[in-house]
Amino acid sequence: MLKSFNSFTYWLAILSICLFVISGCKKAETIPDPDMAKSVAGTYTFTTISLASSNQPTTVASGNVALVRNGSALDKVDLTLSYTTASSSGSSTFSESKTITLQRADNTIELYNGSTKVGSWVLGTLNLANYPFSTTSVTLTATKQ
Repeated sequence: MLKSFNSFTYWLAILSICLFVISGCKKAETIPDPDMAKSVAGTYTFTTISLASSNQPTTVASGNVALVRNGSALDKVDLTLSYTTASSSGSSTFSESKTITLQRADNTIELYNGSTKVGSWVLGTLNLANYPFSTTSVTLTATKQ
């Protein structure tokens, strides 16, 4: 009887160790931070910029994009686009703000103006495509300062 008890204890110990190892091997899930506004907030400097529907050739002399959290929202920012142009008719400064909604798509955060996608953010780089601005639309790439 003692031999069967030792055998039972042995197999019970082996089973316990196996269950412990199996339960300890659970793959850790990475949950993205729901605070997208915190990730994208900051000031960005243009890398490239182009203006659509210009009547004459226009050069952007300077400018930036500022993204600021909209209140306490985790998925909304106020985007302020400011730039100064230089052309044959002189220089002009433009600035406009809009509330942008953020949506996560894998490693990218997409930017929406209402239901229209206007750009994306990936690891400190902001891309806007045909962003409706004043009397034109802007396409730009900017990096976080």
